[in-house]
Amino acid sequence: MEPFLYQIVHLYAGRARLLNEHVARLHIASCELFGRAYRPDLKLLEGRLLREVERERYPDAVSSFVKIELFETGEENLYGVGTSLYAGYALRSVRPEVMTIAYDPPLETMSVASLSNHLVAQSLARTRGFDEALRVDRNGVVRSLGEGSVFGFREGVLIAPKGLPTATDTAMWEAARAARQPAVQHPILQGELSLYDELFVVDHRGVTSLSKVDGRPLPAIRAERMADLLERWVSVQ
Repeated sequence: MEPFLYQIVHLYAGRARLLNEHVARLHIASCELFGRAYRPDLKLLEGRLLREVERERYPDAVSSFVKIELFETGEENLYGVGTSLYAGYALRSVRPEVMTIAYDPPLETMSVASLSNHLVAQSLARTRGFDEALRVDRNGVVRSLGEGSVFGFREGVLIAPKGLPTATDTAMWEAARAARQPAVQHPILQGELSLYDELFVVDHRGVTSLSKVDGRPLPAIRAERMADLLERWVSVQ
């Protein structure tokens, strides 16, 4: 399989949300991995993404998702990857039970390699009776669940992943800061998960609150507010 990088863009109300941030991440990763810049015209790219939504006949009343695949040759592939039950970012109704898995892929960048590793980790979790895998690296740092980054609350403080690896992470951080929510960027460690009052995942769809981690139940108290903050922040950008 030819190597590629990817980003999944959230589209709603005639807009491709956080498109500049998605493109910036593809540019950085493409320079690092392919030695090639990625600087498309944002207006033209947004038009192509919206046409893909039309081609797929996705309903206007809810959010849609389109994946940008960027190949080593510089070629792009755009295709729809489904719709949401919601209009905009939202707290998803599903609350998965997850298990931690020490699984450290070689590349953190969203690429065909990281996608394959996410799917393998998910399969391992499901064979053990869990819904999803919470991936932990060799240093015990919680990295991701599927394609989303893990945030948490400890004593009322929002703990955000260090480095804010995705475009939606950055938006979540900015939204929290704008709302004066106490927040810090700090690694979430596997050995400290029992100290967290709440854990949730942020990705292109919105916010997913975790119901259990390794059998330990967790409440969903602040996640809905965080989803609302994310939606309000992005909708006015």
